[in-house]
Amino acid sequence: MKLYTNPASPFGRKALIIAHEVGLKLEIVKTIPAGNEEFRKINPLGKIPALQLDDGSILFDSPVICEYLNQHGGGKFFPGNSVWRTDSGRWKALGLQALADGIMDAAVARVVESRLPPEKQNEAAIAKNLKSVHAGLDALERVTFSEVPTIGEISAACALGYIDFRLPELEWRATRPKLAAWFAKFSEYESMKATVPQSP
Repeated sequence: MKLYTNPASPFGRKALIIAHEVGLKLEIVKTIPAGNEEFRKINPLGKIPALQLDDGSILFDSPVICEYLNQHGGGKFFPGNSVWRTDSGRWKALGLQALADGIMDAAVARVVESRLPPEKQNEAAIAKNLKSVHAGLDALERVTFSEVPTIGEISAACALGYIDFRLPELEWRATRPKLAAWFAKFSEYESMKATVPQSP
């Protein structure tokens, strides 16, 4: 399987962590999607990550890719539905993933906007995205994270790692001590250490 991503992508990092944890070997195709029309032949939306399966078919986006890798590798990061247990944790895990993905979307958009020439930057969009990031982080501060990591915890950690990497000026730990303590502990997983964001 080939994973199209780059080492700065928080969405690609989610997939890499799952693959690492379940022992799947992926061929990494370093991809910068901006302006890359060839990549649209892989993912018509022009976004990373994209996963090419051995039969040539393509999966995207990160929630789909992560669930596929989890199932393919026999992982347990996506709690299943159960007619016997109403507290399987599936909806909490998926809801937490959605919250973290939203934080990442806003953070990435903020970074992309900041790279435009000053006269082309949209200050309203910057303010809106930063507000979403801060509100999302405040919501994560109130979360009771699972002791057994799910896709929710993985996604939250990837969001925080991306903010540390690209938006360190936010100093999010200063007002979110519970979240900071959780992230420090979660960052000790080998899969987290192996996928620390880097400039592409």
